[in-house]
Amino acid sequence: MLRLQRLADELEITQLRGRYCDLLDSRRWESFVGLFTEDGVFEGIDRAVGREEIHRFFSEDVPALAEGFWHFCTNGTVSIDGDIATGRISMLYLSVSSGKSYVSAGHYDDVLVRTPQGWRFHSRKISFYFYSELKDGFSGKPPMPLLDRAGP
Repeated sequence: MLRLQRLADELEITQLRGRYCDLLDSRRWESFVGLFTEDGVFEGIDRAVGREEIHRFFSEDVPALAEGFWHFCTNGTVSIDGDIATGRISMLYLSVSSGKSYVSAGHYDDVLVRTPQGWRFHSRKISFYFYSELKDGFSGKPPMPLLDRAGP
């Protein structure tokens, strides 16, 4: 039975990660924030803690950065210990900002917890390898955090 439970957990976590990309790219914010625990944390170009802050960040800040974006995640790993799981998944990100096409890649580091509603993200941290205009190819640098964009 433990082996069957592990397979069911892995499948549910895979589905959670897939729904993350789908709901994010289609901007369905109410459903998107439900993928996180109440005290969930997102870390990337900014840090958001709790569903309300995550909702505000993704529904207000993220759309201001790009007119369109598409996330493609693959090569996910997961280690499950009871009701807590950790893992990493690779990410390719395509976007359009100010009429220009961009490409980037990186990975998410996840901490997930089993809740009565199923597996949820307790924390999700993205690390970018590069971010560059598509015409420049894979030569860019990671994007600056939002706090650093304001300038002096």
